[in-house]
Amino acid sequence: MRFIQRLTILETRLRRTNRRITLEQTSLSPFQMFCVVTCFIVGTTFIMLPNATISDAKQYGWIVHLWSAFFGVLIGLVWIYISRKHPGLSLVQILGKVFGKYVGGIISVCYIVFFLQIAAWVTRNISDYMHITMMPRTPPTIFHLMALMVCSYAAVKGIRSIALVSIFIVPYIFMSFWIPYTVMLNEWDWRNFRIPGDFHVWQAIADTKYALGFPFLETVACMMIFPLVQARLKTAVLSGTAFAGIQIALSVFFAIGILGVYRSSHLLYPEYTIFREMEFSSFIEHLESIISINMLLVVFVKLSAIYYFAVTAICQVFSIRSRAVVAIPLIWVISAYSLLFSNITENAEWIHDYLFIYYVPFGVGFPVLLLLFTWFRKERSESAA
Repeated sequence: MRFIQRLTILETRLRRTNRRITLEQTSLSPFQMFCVVTCFIVGTTFIMLPNATISDAKQYGWIVHLWSAFFGVLIGLVWIYISRKHPGLSLVQILGKVFGKYVGGIISVCYIVFFLQIAAWVTRNISDYMHITMMPRTPPTIFHLMALMVCSYAAVKGIRSIALVSIFIVPYIFMSFWIPYTVMLNEWDWRNFRIPGDFHVWQAIADTKYALGFPFLETVACMMIFPLVQARLKTAVLSGTAFAGIQIALSVFFAIGILGVYRSSHLLYPEYTIFREMEFSSFIEHLESIISINMLLVVFVKLSAIYYFAVTAICQVFSIRSRAVVAIPLIWVISAYSLLFSNITENAEWIHDYLFIYYVPFGVGFPVLLLLFTWFRKERSESAA
């Protein structure tokens, strides 16, 4: 009997030790979580989506992002509900608890690959933007390595460091992004919203379904840090999602009003064009480069966050103590993976045609299965009792 008690105590200690290894011993305030979610959603969306949604939905492109934000809030409620049913556990830990060691481990590995893919795509978005707009003679690999080295260091330091940086960046980027738009209001033309064309809701949703997946289904990765938020998790996540979605919708609305539908849909980066054509005075020029660097700060926060999620998931699945052991080799893996698409056109076509379908299992499918299995186990335990 005493031997069994000792084994039980030893098992409890091992579990606690494993949890200390795999889950960072820190906590996030609701405002820190709000800022992380905001940066994660805004991220590369300002860079990649405006011209696509304007091209598909014309002058109603901004409405697309409003209902995408509404969808993001609804699916966020599902993720928060699942997290509350399994308090203190991250996404991959919940998968192991609900589906078992082997099935849960396989699904967790799928999520790890998913996180690494997002990190690779964000890295590629950074290099494409810098290469096309500012440094055309610099090889993209240089941008990849520079960005990933910084984000690897951030992942090793922990999510609290990333969250503190996001607190500084969110208000700063808000001012540096919207002040130039205010300066360009003298170019505003309401006739840009009156071009001929009927608005067919269901057709528009079908044509722009990628805006539901990117970025809102990506936010399922934030379940890796849900246990670190001790209070008002629901308020922090949902308000961050709604705030970021409204910012994206407003940026598209301003792009249409300033540049027009035809021009916005044929420009690779409409926001960059607005910044480039802005004039504060006759002796200050090329402010678009400074503003573009400011915009990239948000992208770096997103890349750092998804990098951290991938590293933490690997550590939790394979019981690795040191994040640095995982984070440093991933620099080369993600850098190589980011070269999957030969050019930005292939990347944009893949997003338009396949991204939503690819994201659905991770953002909707597995979470719904988690929810059903959680309910089933609860009912079975209640009936057994």
